[in-house]
Amino acid sequence: MSARRSRRRGEAVTTLVQANAVTPMMPPAGADLEEQREFYQGRADMYREVAKTDPRHYWEAMACAGLEQERADLIADNIRRSKTASD
Repeated sequence: MSARRSRRRGEAVTTLVQANAVTPMMPPAGADLEEQREFYQGRADMYREVAKTDPRHYWEAMACAGLEQERADLIADNIRRSKTASD
C-alpha cells in the first residue's frame, strides 16, 4: 500500500503527528453508511501504515487504528442489519 497523503494531499503521512493532523476527522455530514464505513476504514489503514513508519509511536498508532477500525466495523454491522431488516 502506498503512503497516505496528508490534510491537503501534499506530503506523505509517515508519522503519528502527521496522521493526527489529517482532516477531516469525520465523514461529511451527508455521507451514507457505506461512505462512513469507507472513511473510517481508510483512517484505520492510515494509522496501521504509520505504525510501520513511525516505530517510536507504534503502539499509539495501533491504538488509533483500533479505534477507527471499531467505528468502521460498527457501521458495517449497521449496514448488514439494515439489509437484513429490509429483506
